[in-house]
Amino acid sequence: MRLFLFFIAVLLCLTISAQIVDDSTKLVYGPETTSFTTEAQVLNNQVKYQTVDTSIYKFERKSFYDQSGRKFQNLGNFGTALFPIFYTPQKLIGRSSGFNAYSRYAFQPEEIKYYDTKSPFIELQVYLGGGNRNLVDIGFSRNVNENWNLGFDLRKITANKQLAPESQTDRQVVGTSFTGYTHYKHATLPYQAMASYSSMSHKVVEQGGARPTTDSLRTDFFLFDNALVRLDEAQSIVKVSRWHVYQDVKIADQFQLYHVFDYRKETNIYQDYETSTGPGGYNYYTDFYDEFLIDPDSTHERSVFTSLSNEVGWKGDISSVFYRFYARIRSIDWNYLLYNPGEKTVEKYLGGYARFDWKEKFAVTANAEYLVGGEYQFGGNISSDLINVSYKSMKFAVPFIYSDYFGNHHEWHNNFKQVFSNKLDGQINLDFKSFEIRPKVSLTSYNNFIYFDQGIEPRQASDPVLISSFGGDFNLRFFNDKEEGWHLENEILATNVSGGASSFVRVPDVYFNGRFFWRGKWFNDLIPVEFGVDAHGRSSYFANAYAPEIQQFYLQDDQEIFGYTAADLFINMKVDKFFFAIKWTHFNQPQDDGYFVTPNYPGQPKVIDLIVRWMFFD
Repeated sequence: MRLFLFFIAVLLCLTISAQIVDDSTKLVYGPETTSFTTEAQVLNNQVKYQTVDTSIYKFERKSFYDQSGRKFQNLGNFGTALFPIFYTPQKLIGRSSGFNAYSRYAFQPEEIKYYDTKSPFIELQVYLGGGNRNLVDIGFSRNVNENWNLGFDLRKITANKQLAPESQTDRQVVGTSFTGYTHYKHATLPYQAMASYSSMSHKVVEQGGARPTTDSLRTDFFLFDNALVRLDEAQSIVKVSRWHVYQDVKIADQFQLYHVFDYRKETNIYQDYETSTGPGGYNYYTDFYDEFLIDPDSTHERSVFTSLSNEVGWKGDISSVFYRFYARIRSIDWNYLLYNPGEKTVEKYLGGYARFDWKEKFAVTANAEYLVGGEYQFGGNISSDLINVSYKSMKFAVPFIYSDYFGNHHEWHNNFKQVFSNKLDGQINLDFKSFEIRPKVSLTSYNNFIYFDQGIEPRQASDPVLISSFGGDFNLRFFNDKEEGWHLENEILATNVSGGASSFVRVPDVYFNGRFFWRGKWFNDLIPVEFGVDAHGRSSYFANAYAPEIQQFYLQDDQEIFGYTAADLFINMKVDKFFFAIKWTHFNQPQDDGYFVTPNYPGQPKVIDLIVRWMFFD
């Protein structure tokens, strides 16, 4: 971490020195001269370069957990395992590893920004959280010439234990994610290429959650520094590396050829061993696991998943209609340390996509994909200023973790059927001068739903299940002629789960996100400011528990996660290209109390966080 901060300091010094100008020189570069696009926009001929974001709106939400509206379970700390509270079908219809708890901390090809810069661009973001929870993200991009750009993004997460730390530097999470990318356009030929390399190394000390005493009280879970935990030497290690290339050649507006190459390797490691017993005679090893199939004294698990795919297709614009057809070959391999489930698998796909645009006010899209073997997906989207409607139907292959597994604490071999899902989302946008109303509905159904039961065994439901969510955004604003004033923003979702398999899906009946804040400018209208309260609440429910040895969340009936609303006080400000926020996280925490994000895992206690963003353009 020290070396990482030293590298940042040197880079900043070089950049600041490059920005020094005399009285006769005006710095002409800035956010308006720096823009970006994404691979998806290029792939679907929707290239619209966007300038970098300079708003302070929701700047206090800089962690992944906050940016999601806290719609994930985690383990109460930065960089810990994640599980979506609202079940959503997976994106891929082919085979996957099923190890997704830490995948969101890696850079994904679809989120990489390919810049067009008139000058070197550096963006530094630092989150200095109370309890030694830190996030540093530094991005760099520059044009070699008008047709060629290079850049990288480096992100570091470090977090001390929030439960039972033994010292001020007792780390629970150390994670590093990197992506390097380039975008090249030929000066005379109608050819372009986008390429990226991404990697992640993520290490987490797994504590198993807080452990109450025999005569447990609710306060036993919220002792934090003085808490008792369930694991002492367990550790998860996730390593990901990925190469990705997109290229196309334009023969005519109506006909273009393209190719996408993707290689990904994912390694998941879990290790633990027997150590001395803790308070009350608790054994951190033998008392946590239910069984030992290989070694009663130590555990070492490892799985490796690799995939290599090549997609070729043609696309084009015909008047207001865009079309794209493609074929893809994907080779996958999967094995455990002591068990190989089978030979390499080759998947063959055919697919298409179409879009109709009308004066940038109305758009209709449709897509379909078929995998030889019976898996498929198709769907569509209608978007306009007034309504947004989307539908997606899928039949997807069961991830490997549900089918076959052999390790020190679990073994199973299943022949599950493909999972079938339908998802329908709708929203109406009603905007008025002083308020906005955006009713929403989301209906998601599953057949052959897969899950982990109370015994941490994979199961497949024989009955269907329907998840119905209703609600929306309800926003009020009271401002003057300078658009300064108070804003009240609310997102409310009421969810019902029905069907024969409803007992296997756990979702809170009510979920709430709210912000009450003042927005305006201070100091002669020079400094944009936001300050207020950011609140997140939900009703009680039996949330899924977490099994660190397989990185999976599973059903439990022992601990109901009680309803709670956690609130943060914040102030966001911007001075030229320097942004900062101060946040009093969970300022409403009662004495010796709190809330749970996952059974046995208390949410973040009351702390002060400082968030900084600084952009350089020369």
